[in-house]
This record gives sequence, C-alpha cells and structure tokens, in this order.
Amino acid sequence: MKKGIPIFLNLLFFLHVLLAFLVLFEGYLKIPFWLQPLGRMHPLVLHFPVAFIVLLAVLNLFEKQLDPVSFQKINFTLVLGTSFMTVLATLMGLMLSLEGYDSETMTFHKWLGIALCFIVYALVWCYSYQKVFQVVLYIGVVGVVLAGHYGASLTHGSDFIMQPITAAKKAVVDEDTPIYTAYVAPILKKKCTSCHNPQKHKGDLDLTTIEAIVRGGENGDVWLAHNADKSLFLNRVALPLEDEEHMPPEGKPQLTKEEIELMQTWINHGADAQISYAQLQEVDTLKILVAEKWIKALEEPKYTFGFASAETIGKLSNPYRTVVQKSPTSPAIEVAIFGRAAFQDQYLSELEKIKEQVVYLNLANLPIENKHMNSIGKLSNLEHLILNFTNIDSGAISSLQSCNQLKTLSLSGTAINSSVLGSLKGLNGLKEVFVWNTELSTEDIQTLRKELPHVLINEGYIPNPEEVLPLTPPALVNDGNIISSGDMISLGHKMSGVTIKYTVNGSEPDSTSTIFEQSFPLDLKGKRKQTVKAFAYKEGWLPSEPISYEFYDRGFVPEAVQVEHPGVLSSYTGEAAKILTDNIRNSEKIGYSKFWATYKTSPLIAIVDFSKDNPKIREVVLSCGIHNKQKKSPLEFVEVWTSTNKEDWQRIKRENFEGETDMEQLKEISIQLPTSSEKYFKIIAQPVKKETIRVNQLFFF
Repeated sequence: MKKGIPIFLNLLFFLHVLLAFLVLFEGYLKIPFWLQPLGRMHPLVLHFPVAFIVLLAVLNLFEKQLDPVSFQKINFTLVLGTSFMTVLATLMGLMLSLEGYDSETMTFHKWLGIALCFIVYALVWCYSYQKVFQVVLYIGVVGVVLAGHYGASLTHGSDFIMQPITAAKKAVVDEDTPIYTAYVAPILKKKCTSCHNPQKHKGDLDLTTIEAIVRGGENGDVWLAHNADKSLFLNRVALPLEDEEHMPPEGKPQLTKEEIELMQTWINHGADAQISYAQLQEVDTLKILVAEKWIKALEEPKYTFGFASAETIGKLSNPYRTVVQKSPTSPAIEVAIFGRAAFQDQYLSELEKIKEQVVYLNLANLPIENKHMNSIGKLSNLEHLILNFTNIDSGAISSLQSCNQLKTLSLSGTAINSSVLGSLKGLNGLKEVFVWNTELSTEDIQTLRKELPHVLINEGYIPNPEEVLPLTPPALVNDGNIISSGDMISLGHKMSGVTIKYTVNGSEPDSTSTIFEQSFPLDLKGKRKQTVKAFAYKEGWLPSEPISYEFYDRGFVPEAVQVEHPGVLSSYTGEAAKILTDNIRNSEKIGYSKFWATYKTSPLIAIVDFSKDNPKIREVVLSCGIHNKQKKSPLEFVEVWTSTNKEDWQRIKRENFEGETDMEQLKEISIQLPTSSEKYFKIIAQPVKKETIRVNQLFFF
C-alpha cells in the first residue's frame, strides 16, 4: 500500500495539471466524437465524490470514538479516493459542457465544480495540518452542496425540488384556456424541457416558452405552422428510437401516440398559441380531437357501482357482441354489437344482467327500432350511446330519460326531426349530440343550439354544392431528380381522369402547353440543370397550382464512394456515402432528414473510385445546405486530392470559404480542377470551428 501511494499522488498531480490546462485552453478544445461518451458518464461518476466528501466529514466528526491508527488509515485512503473521483468527475463534466450547455446556471456549476476539485486536492497536501484540514474539509462540504444544487437545476430544472408542491397547485383549465397552454405546453414540459431550457439548451434550443420556441435552435424552426410533416419536432420524434437524433433520447419518457397526434393536429391547424377550445369551429379536427381524447381522457370518473363477475362477462361475449371491462381497476363495461343480418333482440335484452356496469354501447348500422329502446333505457349508468344509421326516429329518445349519466349521443343517419328537441331537453347530463345526415334542417340545428346551450351539436362537414375545389399539383414519379441526359421523366396524379400539361423550357404551363401522355426524355446536353413545370386540370375542378421540378446533370458516376466519418450529427449515421450518391438533390428539411449528412467536429472525407472508367475530371461540385439563420459560411475549406493507388495522395486544389457572406440555403460549391484522369479522388470539406456543414450530393464533371 505504502509503495503505491507515491504513484497515486503523481497520478493526482497529473490529472489536476491536465484539468488546469484544459480549463485554460477551453476555447480551443474540440472533443472528438469517440471521447464524447466519456463526458456523458459525468452524471454517473459525480455521485462518488459527493458521497465520499460527506462520508469524510462524518468520519472526522467521530474521530475520537475510533481507534487512532485505524482512523488514520481509513481517513487518508478516503481523502485520496475522494480527490481522485472528484477530478475524474470534473474532467468528464468539462467534456460534457462543450456539447452545447451554455447558460448562467452552467457557468456557476462548472466553476464551482472546478473550485471544489482543487479544494479537495488541497486536503491531500494539508492532511498533516489538522486545523487547516478541518477548515478545508467543511469548505468542501459547502462547495459540494452548491455545485450539486446547480447541477440538479441543469438536469431537472430550477424548480425540481419544489415541483411536487407547485404541481399540486394546478392551473384551472377550461374552454377559454389556449390549447397550447392547456395541453401542448404540459407535453413539452414533461418530455422535452429537461434538456431544452434556459439553463441547458441543447442544440441552442429552449422549449420552455412560446417566445423561445419561435426563435428555434441551431437546426432551425421547431415546427412549421400548417405543415406537421415538415416540422423538425415531429421528424425527430419519428426517428427510430436507437437513432442518436431521436427525441426524446432513448431512456427518457417518450411521447405517446395521443401526444404525437395532438402535436400534429395542433401544428397543422396553425400552431396558434392563443387559440382556445371555445374559439374552434364545431367541425374542426383539433376541437374534436381535444374533446374526445384529452378533455374526456383527463376526466377520471369514479363509479359507485360494483363489478360484474368474470363469468357473466364471459357468457355475454360472442362473435357478434363484445363485452369488455374498461380496465382491471374499473367496474365500467363497454359493449359493441355487430352484424346487421345476425342481430337478435336478445343481444340487447340480455344486457340487463350488467345494466349497472354498461357505460358505452355501440349499435351503429344495426336494425334497431323504437321498440328496442326500452332495453337501452334500463342501462342506468350509460354514458355514450351510438345509434348511427339505425331505424329509430325522434320518438325513440324518450325511452332514454332514465339514463341520467348519458353524455354523448350519436344519431347520425337516423330519421330524427325537429321533434327530438323535447326528448333531448330531458337528458340533463348530455354534452354532445351527433346529428349529421338526418332530416334536421339548418334552422332546426340552430334551434337545438339555442335551446340546448350546454350541448355540442355536431352536424359534421356539410359541403357546398356550388363550391369548386382546386386539384393538387402533379407528382413526380421518378425516384430522384439527378439524371443523365436522355433519361425518361414521368409525371402522375393520385386522381384518375386528370389531364397534366407541362413545359421543359422554364416557362409557366398554360392551356397551350404539351399534354403529358407518356414518359418523355430530358435533354441535359450543355446544361447542368433543367426545369420541368406542370399543372393538372379536370372538368368540375379548379386547376392546380403549377409545380416546378428541377433536374440536375448526374455527371460522371463513380464506381464507389467511401466516407471516413459518417457524420457525428447525421440523422442517418453511417449513411453519408449513400446520401452523397442517392441521385436526390433536396432543399427541404436541411440538416435533419435522410437527404442530409451533417458534420460539426470531424470533416467530411469522401474517397471516390474512378479506377474502371478513369474519366477526365475538370470540376468537383459539392451540394451544401445551411440553416437560414447562418450569416457566414460554415465551411472553412474544401480540398481535392488524387491518387493512383489510394495510398499516395497528392493535393491538387484547395479553396477557402471561411468568412464568406454570399450564402444561400442550398449552394453548389464548385471546385475547378486542372484536368485529371487519376483513379481515385479524395474530397475533404472542413467545417469552421463550432459551425455545422450539411452535405447533400457530390458531382463530378
């Protein structure tokens, strides 16, 4: 043991000198991707120094109750272990901090941690001076409490300790509360803001307020109003769980199907942070979703009736009637009856055996008549009744007066008329009635809404027979838009009987343009790009908006492309070589879709094999994309190297781009070369420090 102490002391000295060096030159540090997992182990290791320092303080409090020799051995060993674990945790924390943690809380936590590290190291050198040792030790205890507080704020949020108390004070949510405040913000708070808050904004993204969300992050806007499919938030959520850019990260609570559906619907509605449930139209998809899956789902009915026996439920279930208990902890039962031809009266009358437990009954499309309603009226706790497209009329509803718990009633496709109002008034618990495709006129429905102000009268979508709708634009059938001259182009439309007209000279298509009847070749000789514009029309419809498709010359096609670094931030890690050669040049979703390989730390290094055809290459073109918030080029330089054997490389061209301000969202980086017929080319694209480059395609001409 004694022989090992000098070695351990030298190791501690080295680690603390290393820490001081890294802190001094922190602004110049670039942590390679293979070291980043070490930094992410910081939360695991930091618990050791916390526990050791507290244990050390407790041990010294009871020094007089212990054998002096044993105390000295244990105490000094614990001091060495505490110092080692503290410096280890601090080094890991410093690496982790370079991944995008930039806030006042982070600054406090980092410098308190570094200070604590050297305070604990001082315990080793002042161990022989008892009074000094005691003072430094208790300073260390205070330091670990403060550093731990700021660390917990980074990980769990500044209100983590008091959250159970504050959560109990739930804000009142009613129909006038904005959908964002009532439902969207709680999803973000529960699943996202632990990593995206003012203290810990990974990806330069803060999701705690709508103002911060609007600012977006380093990868762009969080969502695009009216376009959920192109919203970064939902694209990240939809990635495979094992993907490093899937959000929330693997191991953290994931969004449920219901939460994703709400986010999609809210974004497609316009992502309006102020719109409330009460302001939405009755037929609005968002209102229907919130009503069915959120307002009702958040209600927790407490039933006073008892459970039906499993034997009774089993006997009532058959191929035409499902009888299911809502949950193992709830006595409520849901019933659905199927098969119009197979329906028998006893399928209803037999439900009297569970008349207290049935809360949901679906009889849609069955030959239900007024005479059957007496059996339904005996279901005293029925909450939801579906009678769509049955044979009942207004008189049938009077049989439901004893159903005091009835909340929703679906009467669509039935023979009800204005006389149904009297019976509906007697259903005091009623919240919503579906009446589309009935004999009720517009005036009748207005009367229902006036006489039943607390009931939502849902009449569905009523099309205007005079309304003429526009067609959607034609779609490109080709797999990609990078082609060789003479390749065939094909257009299509999802609706039959549609006529498509197009142009290939860049002009807007009109009634005189060429009709698309079959695939046509596109001539790219002498051109790098060709635009095809098209629109669709059909009798009885408005013509579609014209749409443009840009096609690019494929150039020389290499036998193979090998990429050394897959792209540390790529959504499709390991697919960079495929992305560069997939014949799809796409300006959408820059930085977070399958069309882009992203590089921030390591450069793009692509080795291209032309050993078979050995063409004369005069130009290399790299298709790059930038986020619209970037003002200067994120690209430092591009180099082109050649070789005859993939071992002896010679650089033939280098162009610098750092500081360039003439930036476009999608830009072709063209490198003119002296004519070269080498077998292998190496393309190196180096990002500027702390900047991100996104590459989409690689061309050779």
